[in-house]
Order: sequence, then structure tokens, then C-alpha cells
Amino acid sequence: MKNLDDLEAFVRVVDSSDFSSAARSMNVTAGAISKQIKRLEGTLGVTLFKRTTRKIRVTEEGMQIYECIKRGLNSIQEAYNIAEQGRKTLTGNIAISSPSTFNDYFLIEAIEKFKELHPNVSFYLDSSNRVVDLYSDGIDLAIRSGELSDSQLIARKIFEQHRVLVCSPYYFAKITPPSHAQDLSSLCGLIFGYPGYNSTSWTLENIENGEIRRIPIKKSMSSDDGIALLNWALQGHGIALRESWSIKKYISSGELINILPEWHEPISPIQIVRTSRNSIPIRISMFSNFLIEFCRDKLNR
Repeated sequence: MKNLDDLEAFVRVVDSSDFSSAARSMNVTAGAISKQIKRLEGTLGVTLFKRTTRKIRVTEEGMQIYECIKRGLNSIQEAYNIAEQGRKTLTGNIAISSPSTFNDYFLIEAIEKFKELHPNVSFYLDSSNRVVDLYSDGIDLAIRSGELSDSQLIARKIFEQHRVLVCSPYYFAKITPPSHAQDLSSLCGLIFGYPGYNSTSWTLENIENGEIRRIPIKKSMSSDDGIALLNWALQGHGIALRESWSIKKYISSGELINILPEWHEPISPIQIVRTSRNSIPIRISMFSNFLIEFCRDKLNR
């Protein structure tokens, strides 16, 4: 059916028993209603009304069709009501895919604070360091580092970040301290990776002169979990390249050392990403705004 207005007009005529009353209720002319009914009869291939000079009477087939259309229009209105409710009040679920390190430092606490304000919103968290398909996996929001390769996604920058080289004092005491980035090649590297993605090098930038180098790394241990890499570094298993914000407290406590501080990974954005739907539930847009503000405030503490 191409025109829902024709269905609405038919229901109004049956309910009011004449074209004029139906026309007034829809703020159109009786002639316009008559044309809509004729068009609907042509589309369906049945006669909906028996007409006389004084009144109209719905046919038996017309009454059966009326009952079906009435139920259908009520269902459509209910769907609109649900959508409208979702836009106005914060209810429903938010599915998020986010790396474990970001979850541990930002997201879990942010969700807790948001639910204190909006207890009727529920969450699903896919704690994954791999890139998921937001469309097929039913994910509303994802946290991504770096520039997007999928132009169909909409991204908002939360903040800019870089990763720095860290190891434990225990590991540092066992090695000859590196004096240049190329010295890292002979040391034990704690590498981010998973089946199908095996990184064998780190791209580092010298903040003093802008030099960029791709350094081959000797893989000692690897994981797709940033928390695991951080813990291995704390345990003294080698050198890790970790987010500067995630290791701040360990640097302050002396549990980790920032080696070669003049070298770090080039700065890149960390972003909150969603699909390119024209309209999204207000709970998702409000949580996006809340998370961005929460993260920036925590970084500035």
C-alpha cells in the first residue's frame, strides 16, 4: 500500500458513516475523501461502500477490510508512540563496544554515574579491543582509537591521546637502559595482537624534533587485552606501549618507569562512534554527551 492516508480516510468514513464528517475530521474536502476512497477501491479491487443519494453503507468485504486496517493503523500509531516515548524519556538499552583499558579507567565509572541519574536505562558492554561491526552486531556506540576507515559511521572526538613506553623498575634493572628508540628492538616487547593481526613493530615519534621511526619489536608476550599488557609490564615481563592516561598513577607510585620519554606513539583521537542513522534515541545522544564530558573532566583532575 503506497498511501496510508487513503487507509486513514477509509476508516474515518466508516467510523462517521458519511464523507462530510470524515472530511472535517481530516481537514480536507468531501471531494478529496471521495477520490481517496475510489483510489483505495481501485487498489484493492473491491467495492467498499454501497452508495445512494442519501447515505453510504459499508459492504461486507469493506467491513472485513475495515477491521484489518483499523488494527493495522492502531499498531502503527503504537509504534510511533513508542518511538516518541524513547525520544522524550530515558529508557531502554544502550549497547557499547569498548576496549578494556578505556572501560577500566573511564567507561565503567561513567555508566555508574549515568545510571544514578537515569536508572531506567540499561547497558550491554562488549569489552573488546577488536573492531566490531556496529550494524551486524547490534552495537549502538563504540569507542575507537585513531581515524575511521568506515565513512558510514559518525564519530565524535572525546580527546586526543598518545601511548608511551613503560616497564617496571624490576625489568629496567635487568637491562641496559636504551638510549635511542632503535635500542628497543633487542628488548622484550609486550605487544597488542590477536589471531589475524600480529604487530611486529611500533611507530614512534620524537617529540623534540618530530622524527618518526618504525621500530621492529621482539615479541615476548602478546594479547588483545590492554589490561593484560599493563599487568605484564607491572610484573616485569618487558616493555609495553600504553596510553599515557592509563599509566599515570603507576608512574606516580613508581610501579612503572616511562623510558625514553622523548619518544611516544604519534597523537591520535579517541572517539565515540555510532551508525549513520538519521534519528537516534535520546538516551544514546545524552549518554554520548555525558561520556565525553565525564572523560574530559577526569583527564583534567
